Amino acid sequence: MLRVLEPSDLPALLELWNRRWGRQFPLDAALWHQQTAGDPRHFRADLARVLEEGGRVVGAVSLKTPPSPPSWANQNPHNAWISFLLVEPGREGDVGRALLEYAQGALRALGFARVQYGGDPSHFFPGVPLEDVALAELLQASGFEAGGLEQDFIRDLADYALPAAAREALEASGFRIGPCRPEQVPALLGFLESTFPGRWLYETVERLKVEPSPADVLVLEGEGQVWGFAHLYHRGSRRIGPGIYWREALGGAYGGLGPIGVSGALRGRGLGFALLCYGVEHLKGLGVERMVIDWTTLEGFYGKIGFVPWRGYRPHRRGL
Repeated sequence: MLRVLEPSDLPALLELWNRRWGRQFPLDAALWHQQTAGDPRHFRADLARVLEEGGRVVGAVSLKTPPSPPSWANQNPHNAWISFLLVEPGREGDVGRALLEYAQGALRALGFARVQYGGDPSHFFPGVPLEDVALAELLQASGFEAGGLEQDFIRDLADYALPAAAREALEASGFRIGPCRPEQVPALLGFLESTFPGRWLYETVERLKVEPSPADVLVLEGEGQVWGFAHLYHRGSRRIGPGIYWREALGGAYGGLGPIGVSGALRGRGLGFALLCYGVEHLKGLGVERMVIDWTTLEGFYGKIGFVPWRGYRPHRRGL
């Protein structure tokens, strides 16, 4: 029986999730609530479904759609998302196909032109996890096209030391890197609006609504302006950021970084690298022992300071 997903389904859903994905992606109730009901602009509780057999949940699908007006500049109003398609292992051919057909039909009926698996606002996954070959095959059989590799990167921080090149680049610039102070928030948001006016601005605004202070956003500052930013996450963060989604797989002293960016006017001077390095040093100073940088293709950039691939994904999209 296909029916609306109810709050009372959460224990069964978590059990099914952790049976299918728990080793790589251990889900808990806090992350579930943040990424679903905690994102009311995009999460469609009215469209979320479970498939039940004999009183047992054997599959679930969650959909998200862009609001009107859009959440950020250039958010495509015609593109919707399958946030996840969760199926009892081995049941892709019947349960998975039924849920996928429902999802596409529901979005098509609402007038959406394209659908993407993962990568949604308050996403669980950037795309299909590489390990879930059966899910990728199910999507591709339904007309989804796979995109390029996206990865999360990881590093143990026991031997991390701030590189001399980062210190030298910052000193040569005359700028400073430090936690954002409350009085700097307007300058931070102004910088993002002019340099990264899309999803990164939106996510920063949303995060600042729930954090007690802006100090977990690192800023590159100078000449009375903000020139760069980096989001930092750790055990004390109110927001569960993408780098720490799967914190149960990271141990107790976990941390994450990203997104990160600097003004185009400063690129080529090593200041993005400096911001990264000072961000890692800051997290280590807070007691982080193992950290993740999420959803990126910049292996060479992060590899310079010892980050290595941890989790991989491939985006999947199709027209409706």
